[in-house]
This record gives sequence, structure tokens and C-alpha cells, in this order.
Amino acid sequence: MRLFEILSCVLVLVSSSLLLMPAALKLSAWRLFCVNALMSMAVVIHLIHEGPHWQMLPLYLACIVLLISGFTWKGHSKQLTTVMVVSTIMLVAGCASFSRLFPMFRLPKPTGPAAVGTRILHIVDQNRVESDGYSPSGKRELIIQVWYPAEPSRADHLAIYQRRKEVTLRASYRSVLRTNSYEDAAILHGGPYPVLLYNPGWMGERTEGTYQMEELASHGFIVVAVDHTFYGGLVEFPDGHIADSHSAPALGNFENSNVQQQWALGDKFVRIEAQDDVTVLDHLEAMNQDPHSPWFQKIDLNHVGAMGFSIGGAVAAQVAFQDHRVRAALNLDGWTFGDVASQGLAKPMMVIYEDKSQTLPTPVQLSSGPLASQYFWETSATDFAHVSQSLQTNGGFLLFIAGTRHVDFTDRALFSPLISITGGGSLAPEQTHAIVNRYTLAFFSQELKGSHEPLLNAVPSPFSEVEFRRFPARNQPGH
Repeated sequence: MRLFEILSCVLVLVSSSLLLMPAALKLSAWRLFCVNALMSMAVVIHLIHEGPHWQMLPLYLACIVLLISGFTWKGHSKQLTTVMVVSTIMLVAGCASFSRLFPMFRLPKPTGPAAVGTRILHIVDQNRVESDGYSPSGKRELIIQVWYPAEPSRADHLAIYQRRKEVTLRASYRSVLRTNSYEDAAILHGGPYPVLLYNPGWMGERTEGTYQMEELASHGFIVVAVDHTFYGGLVEFPDGHIADSHSAPALGNFENSNVQQQWALGDKFVRIEAQDDVTVLDHLEAMNQDPHSPWFQKIDLNHVGAMGFSIGGAVAAQVAFQDHRVRAALNLDGWTFGDVASQGLAKPMMVIYEDKSQTLPTPVQLSSGPLASQYFWETSATDFAHVSQSLQTNGGFLLFIAGTRHVDFTDRALFSPLISITGGGSLAPEQTHAIVNRYTLAFFSQELKGSHEPLLNAVPSPFSEVEFRRFPARNQPGH
């Protein structure tokens, strides 16, 4: 819990204790009034500075009960007063429990020398007709969010984590959660800065890897996260309409499909989302050449990388395969669909997998258990064979991080301390994120900035949780 949340809870408890023994305290009504006034001030400051959210609803109710009781306590029986006090204490306990289970989590502070700015942009691809849902223009429309090195002014404020219309009711607290990025801040003088495209997982959000976006931007990268419309989370467009993924197929679900069907789906949507990335690059190129754009000559399109989580990792590899502007790709725990699965990627590629036990199947897993489970492990085995072949042929980097699960590569691992809620692994999310950030930054700094990165030559890894392999490059440059 944050400062004024804690202070409000403490003052509620103090006010409750005064209600129980007003007669024993000289000037107790005055003292009760003062405590209630302080409690009200703390709550108001919390609402303004920290933002209202549903986890605090029991506390808000407790404050209302106490304020009413404070003005009328002389007319209450001792039994009624006791009931009120016990009720407020239970409400505070409920508030603390909700705040513990679904905390207002803190993103790690970026370690780079630059402050971080962020902006949300709207893109229309005039060359593609939208066939998967409503589009005002009838064309393929995208929302992207950009993180970049910034020069914030005193008037700039920290951006929220997600916009209100882009979260569900349970996740609504994230619309008042602040990040480490300054909203619409001026771009840092200098540049141009190399570009990284980020692709979220299937039905994921552009913000799901904010811990990475901010870290990379603080070290001098322009990072562009793409909301792949109708295949991700809720997306708000400038005219106010919301796109969702309710009609998207169940990618990765083998309950009603086999391996070949899922592979065909993966190939299809990886190519669609890779074309979204190409559209984004074209838009960045236009902004970079526009003297009236704040991005004028700030974007280095000669040094572009792509990255992504889950299927977004396959999208990153695919766009690197098909677009000459993309020089390196990073796959965060995703199966590799598309052309790279069959032909490999003759460009620098890093693949980071979760715990080895969750990636490489045993013979028993491949041959026994529910059919859907066998299909899942067969796909995992096929994917790893494709990735290994590409790395052995073209070079690159391969990592396994012990104690991690799929979700740990995103911010979602921070959403609750209970892994039964997040689905995370045994390794602390802060450590997972630190490891991922170190290798991601080293990889793209070497491949796009030409820096020497000792971490990429350190075998074994300095991180005890990491199994790291480096494959020498053979066929460079790539497609």
C-alpha cells in the first residue's frame, strides 16, 4: 500500500478507538473531530494524488461510517457504537487484504541515464481493408504507444499505466496507476535513436511489457508497442469506439484442434501482425521525414530491431525475415510460427525461454496424458527443433531462465504476490525482469549500436538462474 493509503487506514483505526471510549477522554469530541478531519484530509489527498480504486472501497465506506458516527455518537448506545467500530475494523482489514492480493504495483525504476517519455498514436493503413471488426475508415487501424528518451518539463506528469476504457472493471485500478514515463514529454535533444518494435502476446496489451519499454527507452532507444487490433486486449480509438478480441480464435488451445490446425492459425496471424509492424515502420519513416513532426530526424530507421512476447516473439522474427529494415529479433518465450519456422532467420536472433521443464517435453509427456496436453508438448518440441536449427545455421543466442513461467516475461507477474493468481513461477518477478532487461539491452545495444557487450560472451551466465548458449554467426546478413 502507498503512503496516504496506509495513513488513511491508520487514522480510521485511531478514530474507531476514540469512539469506543469517548467518556474516558477529556475533550474527546474535539479530539474525535480532529482525528476525523485528519482522516478526511488523508483520504482526499489519496484520491487526488494516488487515485481512487476498488481495492480501497471498504476503507471509503469505513470513513463514511466514522464521519456519521463522529457527529452523532452521543446518541448511540454502547452496543451500536461497538458494532460500528467492529465494522470499520473489518472494513479496514478487507481493504488491506484486497490491496495485498491486487496491489498498486510499482514498476522498476529505469536504470538508464535518460528520462522516459511516452505517447499514444493512431495509425491507419490505407492499403489494407479491415475484415475482422468495425473500423470507421474501413481500413486496418492501429493504436501504438511509443516510449523514448525525453526531456520532461515541470509541467509534465507521469503517465498512467492503462487508459480507463482499455481495462476491465477488475483491472480498473491500473487506470490510476502511474508509471515512470512522462506523458507527451519532449523528445531528448540529439539522436536519431534506434527503434525497437514490441509485439504483445495473443490477446495481450501494448502495455504488458512496460518494465522493458521504460528500461530500453532510458538507454536511448525509441520503443514502439503495437496493439494488434482484434487480436489483443481492449483498444480505444480517437473517435471513442473500443475494439476487443472476442472474435479471435483460441490460439494455443488444443481442446478442439490438432497440431496442424494450430500451426496453420499461428502462421496466418503471425503474418498479419508482421504486416502491422511494417505499417508502423512506414508511419515512423513518414514522421521522421516531416519537418512539422516532433519526431523529425529523431528516428534511426537504419537501426531497427523487433521483439515480442509469446506469439509476439514469432511476429518479431517474421517481420525481421520479411523487412530489410529490421536487423535483429528477440523472442520472449514464444513458439516460432511463420517463415522463420521453416527457413530460419539469417539475422541476429535471441530466444529467451521459461524454465526448461516448461519448454522441453519428456517422452512421457509426448506419449501419455490428455490428447490436448500431448498436442501442446508436440508443438513445443517442434518449435524448439526449428529454433535450434536456425540458431545453429545462422547464429544467435538461447536462454532458459530457471524458476520462471510464461507470464513472468510481462508486467502481469507484478499484479499479485500470489502465483496462484498470476500463474508465475518460483523466481521473484523483480529478478526475472532484471535478467530479461540485462540480456535484452545487451543484445540490442550490440546489434543496433555496435557496442561491445561482455554479457553476451559470458558462459556460464553470471546469473545462476540462466542457462545461456551463444551460437556463432555464419550466414550474415539475412533476408
